[in-house]
Amino acid sequence: MKETTYTLSDERTTSPDDASAKYSRVVGAAINVVSNLLENTSKSDLEKSQTLIEEFLNKEKVWNFASHDDPYVRRALYRLLVVALAKEKNALNPSLVSANILTAGLYTNQASSAFDFAKAIAALSMDIPDVWTVHYTGSGKKSAQNRLCHFLKGGSQGGPAEFWNYISTLISKLPSSILISADRETIKTDDAEHRSYSPVLSALHEGLNNKNEVPANQVAAWNTYLDASELVQSSLDDANDRHQFYKASVFPILTQYIRPSLEQSRWVISGPQQRSICMRACSLALLGDPEAFNEEWQSWSMKVIEDLKISLPEQSVDFTKSQDAVSAEANRWYHLQASLLGGSSAESIRPIVKESISSEVPSIVSVLKDRNGKPYAAAAALEALIQTMAELVLTQCVIKDTMIDFVNEVLPNLLLSPSAKHLIRLLEVLEDKIDVRQSYQNCMQTLVDAPESIARSVALQSFISSRRLGDTDSLYKVVMTSLRHALRDDDAASWSLVIAAASNPAVPKNLIDETLAHMTEDLTINAKSSAGLNSLEKIAKQNQGVLRDFALSTRGSVLVSRLLLLADSPDATISQRAKNLNDLLEQALAVDGGSGRAVKPMIEMVNEGLGKVGPESLSVDALVSQARKLLEQASSDDVSTIAAELLPDSPQWNTALDPFLKRSPNTSLAVTSPFGGAVYLISPAPMTSNKQTISRDVDGYSSAFRMAQYTTKLIKSTGSFESVAKDVKIVVCKFMAIFLQLAGDDLSVSRSMPLWNVSDPDLEYEVVDFVAEAQALLASWLTSDFINEVQNRLLAETSGSSVASYYSARTYSALTTEIAELQGSPLSHEYDSDRLKHLRKSPNLFASAALLTSASDSKELLRLCNGLLADLTGRSLRENIGEGKDLKDIVLLNCILYRPEEYVNEIPQQRLVFFVKYLVEQLQDGLLLMPGIGGEIMKALTAVLPMIKNIYGSFWPDLLDIIPQLWSQNTGDDGIYGIHSSLRFLSLLKRSDMQQSNDDLLDAWTEKKGLIAKGLVELMIKFEGTPDESHQPRRIVNELLSRLLSGLPRDVDIEVQDLYPVLASESAALQQSAYELLHTHIPAAQEQISLDKALTKDFAAQLPQELLSLILAAPSMDTLAEHNFERTMAPTLRSYLLSWKLTFDHWQKASYKVQADYIAALKEGTYIQDFLSFALNILITSRSRPIDASNFDIETYTPPPPETPEHETHHLLIHLYYLSLRHIPTLSKEWWRDTASRSLNISTETWTQKYISPHHHFRTLHHLRLGSLPKHRRPTNDNKAIPLSARNHRLHPHRRTNNVHLRPPAPRLPSPPCRSKIHPPRRRS
Repeated sequence: MKETTYTLSDERTTSPDDASAKYSRVVGAAINVVSNLLENTSKSDLEKSQTLIEEFLNKEKVWNFASHDDPYVRRALYRLLVVALAKEKNALNPSLVSANILTAGLYTNQASSAFDFAKAIAALSMDIPDVWTVHYTGSGKKSAQNRLCHFLKGGSQGGPAEFWNYISTLISKLPSSILISADRETIKTDDAEHRSYSPVLSALHEGLNNKNEVPANQVAAWNTYLDASELVQSSLDDANDRHQFYKASVFPILTQYIRPSLEQSRWVISGPQQRSICMRACSLALLGDPEAFNEEWQSWSMKVIEDLKISLPEQSVDFTKSQDAVSAEANRWYHLQASLLGGSSAESIRPIVKESISSEVPSIVSVLKDRNGKPYAAAAALEALIQTMAELVLTQCVIKDTMIDFVNEVLPNLLLSPSAKHLIRLLEVLEDKIDVRQSYQNCMQTLVDAPESIARSVALQSFISSRRLGDTDSLYKVVMTSLRHALRDDDAASWSLVIAAASNPAVPKNLIDETLAHMTEDLTINAKSSAGLNSLEKIAKQNQGVLRDFALSTRGSVLVSRLLLLADSPDATISQRAKNLNDLLEQALAVDGGSGRAVKPMIEMVNEGLGKVGPESLSVDALVSQARKLLEQASSDDVSTIAAELLPDSPQWNTALDPFLKRSPNTSLAVTSPFGGAVYLISPAPMTSNKQTISRDVDGYSSAFRMAQYTTKLIKSTGSFESVAKDVKIVVCKFMAIFLQLAGDDLSVSRSMPLWNVSDPDLEYEVVDFVAEAQALLASWLTSDFINEVQNRLLAETSGSSVASYYSARTYSALTTEIAELQGSPLSHEYDSDRLKHLRKSPNLFASAALLTSASDSKELLRLCNGLLADLTGRSLRENIGEGKDLKDIVLLNCILYRPEEYVNEIPQQRLVFFVKYLVEQLQDGLLLMPGIGGEIMKALTAVLPMIKNIYGSFWPDLLDIIPQLWSQNTGDDGIYGIHSSLRFLSLLKRSDMQQSNDDLLDAWTEKKGLIAKGLVELMIKFEGTPDESHQPRRIVNELLSRLLSGLPRDVDIEVQDLYPVLASESAALQQSAYELLHTHIPAAQEQISLDKALTKDFAAQLPQELLSLILAAPSMDTLAEHNFERTMAPTLRSYLLSWKLTFDHWQKASYKVQADYIAALKEGTYIQDFLSFALNILITSRSRPIDASNFDIETYTPPPPETPEHETHHLLIHLYYLSLRHIPTLSKEWWRDTASRSLNISTETWTQKYISPHHHFRTLHHLRLGSLPKHRRPTNDNKAIPLSARNHRLHPHRRTNNVHLRPPAPRLPSPPCRSKIHPPRRRS
C-alpha cells in the first residue's frame, strides 16, 4: 500500500499507461492476498495480528480504491469488504467505508464490477445499516438516495442475473427515508399522469430498461422491481396514495402485457416468463388494493372487447394484421385469467373474472353475428375463453344458453367466413361440455352444399381435422371428391383436406382405407409422384398407425409395392424418400407386432407383383429383394412355408402362360423343332388369342417372363428351394421347363411367343443371359428325385392337338433327351414293347412324337419304322390329308429316321425304293403345295435317298423337276419349312458322292442345273425383302440358299439388274450371295463394254443406275451407333460398302476410256465425297486413335472373312479407300483439297502417308516398270522387282554403266491424293 505508480516502474522506460496497469495489478493482487488471509486464517491467528489488521483496514488509501478506474482493483476491494464484514466487522471504520463505498462507489462507473459492488453494498447494508444515515456525510446532490438512484439507473452493467438478487436484498435493508421520498415525481402512464412515491423504484425501473441491460436478466430484474414495489406500498398508509402508487408503478405492467403500445414500451416484459411476472403483479395489486385492481380489471375487459368491435374490416389492406393482433391480445387476456384462477389468488380473483366474463361472452357473440364471422379475432377470443375457462363460463346459466344458441343456430352459418377454423376448434372444446351433435351435422351439410371456394376448402380441412366426426355419406363424398381433384390437378388445398382426413383417427376406417388405396394407386413414376409421396409422408408423420393398419389390410400390399417401385425412380430425391417411407413402414409393422406381422402383406405384395403386370409394376429385382428379406428374417421353422408361398403355384403359372399356350406357334419353327411338321397339325387357335393384348411391365416383360425370372433369381440367391415340399419343386420345375421351350421359340423367331417386347440392345442381352441362367438351373434339377414325376405330368398333358399339348410334348422330349445325355439312358420312363406297338394306332401325335424322339434304342423302333413305311406306301395321301393322318405318319416316320441310331440303314432297300417312288407320285399329284406335307416328304426323301443312291430310275429327274415348283409357291413363314427341306434335299443331290454313284442323277443334274440355278436366284430375289436377323429359321434357309448359290455355274444366264435390290436386303446371307454373283459378272462384262466403246464413236459407258442409287447416301451415324456390331454388321452399312466394292469392280478389265466414263458418272453427284467423309470419319476422326491399317490386307477383300463384324467393317472401309485412291485419284484429291475441316485434312494426309501410300506407290511404279518392258520379258509375278522402303516412300532403281552398277538418288514419292506427280530420278553428270 506504500507503493505508487512510479515506485514500481521506471518512468524513463515505461509509459504512463503501462505503469498504471502494472500498479493496478500489484494493488489488486495485494488486496486479494489480504482478503485470502482474512478468509482462510483462523480466528486465533487473526487475533495475533489484530493491530496490523486494524491498521490496514483503517487506511484511507485502501478504501480510496473503491472508485479506482481499474475494475480488477475495485473487485478486489469489494471482496475485501465482504470478507472483512464477515471476519473483522469491528475493525472497520463505518464513516470511512461509507464515504468511499457509498459516496464515491455509487457514483463510479461499475462496468465489469457491478455484481461484486452490489454484493458488497448488500452485505454492508445488512451488517451496518447506519452507513446510509448516521455515517453517511454527503448531502444534496451527494445524498445517499441520489447516489443510489444514480447507480440503479445503470442497471446490471453487464453483470449476471444474480446482480438483481443482491439489489433486491439491498433494497429490503434500506432505511425508509432512503426508499420513500417526501417529494413526489410525476410519472406518465398510458391514460394519466401519476406521482412516484419512490425515486429508488423509479431508478430501478429505469435501470432494468437500460439499453445495455442483458435480456437474460429481465426476469430477475422485474422480480426485483416487484419486490421493491411491495416494500414501497407497504410503507404507504393512505389508501389514496396506494391507489395512485398502483396506477403509476404496477398496473402499467399488466396494461402493456395485455394491450401493448409503443408509448409504454418501457413496461414491456421480454422473455418467456411474461405471464408469471404479470401474475405476481396481479397478486400484489389484488392483495394491496382490491378495489383499485377490480376497477382496473374491468377497464381492461372493456378495452379488449372494444378492440374486437373496432378491428379492421375484411376489405382493409391490414385486415389480417389487425385481426392477428387483436386475437393475440384476447389470447393473452384469457390465458392470464386462467393462470390466475389456477394460482394462489384464485379465490380472490374468481368473482372479478366471473363479472368480466358475463359481459364479454355476449359481446363477442354479438360481434360474430353482426359482422358475419369476418373478424376472426372474435372467434379466436371465444375459442381461447372456452378453452381456458369452460367450466367457469358454462356454470353461468345465461352464458351457457347463449353459447348453446350460438353453436346450434349461428355457428354453422359462419363456416365460410375467416372464423371457420376457430369455430370448428370451439366445437371440439365444447363437445364434452354441451351437446353439439346437431351442430356437427349442420356444419357438414353447410359445407357440402356450399360452392367451391378457398373459404370452403379451409373450413372443410379444419372440420375434417376435428376429433369428433361422424360416419356420414357427406363426409365420404367430400373426401373422395377432394382426393380426385388432388390426384388429377395436384391441388394443394385438396391434398391438405385429404391428408387431414387420413390423419384423423376419428374418420371412419373404411373411408381412410379407401382414401389410401386411391393414393397408393396413383404412386407412379411420373411428374406428380412427388405430391402423392409427400402426402403419405405427412400422414405417416401425423398418424403412423394409419399407414401401418392399411399395410396390414387386404389392399395394403399395393402400398409396399408402389413404394418399392418409386424406390427405383430415376429421380434420386423421389427414390430416397420412397425408401425412407418404406423403411418407416416396415419398422412400424415390426414394432407393433414383431416382424411376423409384416410377412403376410409382403408375400401378398410379391404375389401381386408377379400376377398383375403393368408399366407401374415393381421390377423383378425389387420383388426378389423383398422375398429374400422375408426369408432372411424368417425363423428356421417358417422358412419352408414362407418359401413355398413366395414361389409361384400352379394357378399363377397357368394364368401367366395361358395367353401364350393359346397362341398358334410360328410354323417356320418346324425347321428347328425335333417334331418337324407336327406344328402344322396343331388345332388352330382362336383369332382373338393371337390378337390378345398381353400386359407388360415398363421393360416390356410379360407376367410369365417375370415369373420365370423371379423364380430363377430367388432360387439361385437363396437355399430355400431345398426346404420346400416335393410337390412345390415339381410345379416349379415343370413350368420352368415349359417356359424355356416358349422362350426358345421367341429367341428363334422374334415375338412369335411375345414373352418379352424389348428394343433396347442391352435388355436383349439381359434376356439371353437370363434364359441361359434358367436353362442352367433346370439342368441342375435333372438328377433330382422329383424329375420323374415332372416327366410323368408333362407326358400326361400331351393328349390332344392343342398348343399346350404341343409344348408339353416338346418339353417332355427335351427333358428326357437331356437326361439321357447326362445319364446315358432315360431316367424317367422304361419304354415297353406294348407302348411302342400301339403308337401306330395312337391318335395323340404329340405324345407319340415325344416318345419317339426321346426313347432309348429299341427293336420296336425299327419295327415301328417298317410299319409306318408300309402304311404310307400304296395309300393315297391326298384322300386322307384332310384328317391329317398321313402327315401324322410321315412326321412320326421322320422322328425315327432322324434319330442318331439311323434305323434307315436296316430297312430293306427295295422297300425304300417303293417308298421313294410312291412319294414322288404323291408330289406330282399336287401334295407338294400343301403346307407342311411337302416339307415332311422332302425331309423323308433326304433321309432315305442315300440308301438307294445306286438305284437307277426315272424318279431322279422327276425329283429335280419337283424342287423348283416348291420354290415358286409360298415364301412366307408357312412355306419356310418346305423350302428348307427342299434346299437340304437339293444339297444332298448336289453332293459329288451322290452324282458319282448314279448316272441317271448325274445326267438329270447336268440337264436341269440351269433351271435349278435360275430357280435359286429367283428364290433369293423373293426373300430379299424379309429380314432374318431375329428369325432363325429364315436365316438358316437364307444361309443354306447362299451356300447353294455360291456353287452356281458361271454360264448361268441371270438378270443382273434384279440382283441389285438384293444388296439392300436385311439378310447378310442374301447380300453376300448377290454380291458374289455380281462380283463375278461385272468384271467379266467390262471386256465387251470396252470393245463397244472402241468400235462405237458415240458410245458412253454407264454405271448401273440401280448401283448408283445404293451409293447415293452414306448410312446415318446415329443409326449405326444404335446397332450392335458385336453380333452383325448393320445391313445398311454392309449394303453401302458392298455396293462401293461392286462399283470399283467396273474398273477391272475396263479400258481407260470406259474408266473415264465411269469417273464422269461419279462426278455427276457427291458419291465419292460422301463416301470419303463417311469412311475417314469412322477410321480416323471419330476415335481417339486412328485405326491401325497395318493389321489389314489393304489391297484385297474376300468375303466373308473370319472376323468380327467391327473388324470386317474397318477392313472393308480401308480397302475401299485404297481403291478410291487407285482408281479415282483426281476425285479423291479434290475432296481432300476442299475439305472444310483442317484437322481432318491433316489427319487424313498423315494416316494415308503412313498406311496407304506404300501400297499405292508400289503398285503404280510396278505397272510403270512392267509397261516399259517388252511383252515377252514381262514377268508373270514380279512383285519384288522394284524395292520399296515403306518408311521413307523412296524407290531404289538400278542401272548399269560400263559394267558398274550405279544407284542414283531415290526420288521422294508423294502420298496420294495430297501431293503432285511422280518425277523421274535426276541423272548424274
